[in-house]
Amino acid sequence: MAEGVKREKKKRKNDLLFKIVIVLLLCVIAFSLYKVGSILYEYHQGTKQYNQVEKVANTQKDTSNIDWKALMSKYKNVKAWLYNKGTVINYPVVQGTDNSFYLHHMVNGDYNWKGTLFIDYRCKKPFNDFLTIIYGHRMKDGSMFHSLIEYRDKDYYNKHPKMLLRTPTAKYDVVVFAAVTIPSSSDKYKFNFNNAAEKQAYLNWIQKKTELKTDVSVTSSDKIVMLSTCTYEFDNARLVVYGKLVKKD
Repeated sequence: MAEGVKREKKKRKNDLLFKIVIVLLLCVIAFSLYKVGSILYEYHQGTKQYNQVEKVANTQKDTSNIDWKALMSKYKNVKAWLYNKGTVINYPVVQGTDNSFYLHHMVNGDYNWKGTLFIDYRCKKPFNDFLTIIYGHRMKDGSMFHSLIEYRDKDYYNKHPKMLLRTPTAKYDVVVFAAVTIPSSSDKYKFNFNNAAEKQAYLNWIQKKTELKTDVSVTSSDKIVMLSTCTYEFDNARLVVYGKLVKKD
């Protein structure tokens, strides 16, 4: 009799533990679904906002007739527009007073993990200095600077050898010539070059380290851009794609 009571108590205890485990698992699943749903919703809101920006700028089809007056009156920190035909890159480029705000804020100032493509605030004369640095996230939905990773592949480069950069006063081809993996703390995020020798030394380093070999000729008298995004080969790794600015009529 006593033995039967013990077995019954043990069974009840096991049943209770099983129910507790089930409840905990359901809570974990519910929380995970909530987090995934929140991320997907934020992605959706970000895409929706950038579609609206394209309408304001008149860049849904191409960038030949950007409405700079409308764009800059609505989004005050816009400095340029970057477009890469056949890819998702069709975005405004801003410059703030630090390198933090636009990491997780959109061009209209709303908080969103997509952030905005932004010029390093330490670049004093964007696109007129020897080197201009532009940052952008590598989003899991394929947006923002995600496609830059493809420039490690020569076939991809052959299909997309140049991008188009527009400013309110000029139009440039961004002729891609290199792709390098560096740490986020690298001294190659550089803003001051004292002379042509320093510029040439920087170009020599790029050519030595590049994972993409091209025939593009770049000299110390050229203007270049550095497009930077996350990669995951090591902690705080960054892939930077370099392009030469060629001014168009």
